[in-house]
Amino acid sequence: MGSSDLLVKNSGKNMNNNGDINIENTSTKLSKNVQRLALHNVTNKTLQQENVSNHNLKATLLNTKNSLVTVPSSNARILTRANIQENPTLLSKQKYDITNNNTISNDHLITNDQKNAYIDDKENQVPYQTTNTLLTNSSNHNEHNNNIDSSNKEKSHFINSQELQQKSSSTQQPLEVDGSKYDDRKKRPISTVVEHEEPKKFKVCNENGEEEYVWEDLDAEDINDPFMVSEYVNDIFNYLHHLEVVTLPRKEDLFKHRNIRQNRDILVNWLVKIHNKFGLLPETLYLAINIMDRFLGKELVQLDKLQLVGTSCLFIASKYEEVYSPSIKHFASETDGACTEEEIKEGEKFILKTLEFNLNYPNPMNFLRRISKADDYDIQSRTLAKFLLEISLVDFRFIGILPSLCAAAAMFLSRKMLGKGKWDGNLIHYSGGYTKTQLAPVCHMMMDYLTSPIVHDEFHRKYQSRRFMKASVISVQWALKVRKNGYDIMTLHE
Repeated sequence: MGSSDLLVKNSGKNMNNNGDINIENTSTKLSKNVQRLALHNVTNKTLQQENVSNHNLKATLLNTKNSLVTVPSSNARILTRANIQENPTLLSKQKYDITNNNTISNDHLITNDQKNAYIDDKENQVPYQTTNTLLTNSSNHNEHNNNIDSSNKEKSHFINSQELQQKSSSTQQPLEVDGSKYDDRKKRPISTVVEHEEPKKFKVCNENGEEEYVWEDLDAEDINDPFMVSEYVNDIFNYLHHLEVVTLPRKEDLFKHRNIRQNRDILVNWLVKIHNKFGLLPETLYLAINIMDRFLGKELVQLDKLQLVGTSCLFIASKYEEVYSPSIKHFASETDGACTEEEIKEGEKFILKTLEFNLNYPNPMNFLRRISKADDYDIQSRTLAKFLLEISLVDFRFIGILPSLCAAAAMFLSRKMLGKGKWDGNLIHYSGGYTKTQLAPVCHMMMDYLTSPIVHDEFHRKYQSRRFMKASVISVQWALKVRKNGYDIMTLHE
């Protein structure tokens, strides 16, 4: 190497170190600038192409919008919120008939107001049709430029509808439980399977150990019903059987009144009329007659004060039994001036003092309801029994007979009228243990009353109404037919 070459090389190093001339750096900068220009040109071309495509898309949408505007005003009806509120079913019934050069399906003509109206009218739509179907139909405005064939849309819509129907039919098919079908859409019962347990049976034997009858524990099925008090029902009726002996009037004590039998029949017939007119409970009438008979057995009452005694007794019983008792003015007005309000008040106090405020009367209706349990609560036999039981209330001959025995005899005769079976063990037990032998005298007394001339016309008129199934007419006709043919009522239909 010569000295000149070495000088140039050194001078190049010096210029590079001083920063005056750098050939390598200059070439690098030129290459970077060329790359930047190339990228800038590519980006500009891409943006120009995007602008062109957006411009074409806008033009296509404008053309589509113009093609959708032509709707005949005679066939179209614009849905608004006001129209939907006036007629909620308008949206489901409205149809849009659009005729244009290019046939477009009705699903593309849903506006924003119609979307809102559809959402407000959800309750009137098909359960499987949701708002998504409407929104997808409205989005078809933007997809119209894809030129999808209407036939493909119809096919897809038909397939979707078939799938929905198959789903609905599969979910709505009735299920089978224990061989019985029930619809799952309906309200299910609390329990589909009810287990019926046979009631326990008990035997009743006489002193010699011989079996008399067998009865079933029907109170066990009411163990979950607090109103039936099945845990205490036996104790309750044992107490009532004790009370009926204590509060039973004696017929011999009433004979100290002159013509008490005829006068009592007239008074009781009038009390039945007032009781029915006020619409009081049956227990009120039974308690009033019991209070009156017990009072007449202890006190001697003049004939002109007998109506006052009956009115005061009915007034006391109504306040004891009724939820809303009639006022004393109503009782005084029914006497046609024979009793004033002050006299009824004085009579009430005197009667309660005489009886020592002892109104614990075991009502015969309680015993009748108890026997009805063994009769499966049959409404016909119970209504007839109510009429026969009330005979023991109005007839003078029944004074001194236990209310439970009268209730059992009334149920026995009512079952005979309806042609039912014999007096079984359940009826014996739930009547208080009365057998046919014990019921026979009372049943014959009731038959005598039915076949004799009518004395208490208000009592018969009360039970001639449809409310009581014309029990008086049926009973009298049946009794006359039995006596005419000579049938024995104790063995009839057995």
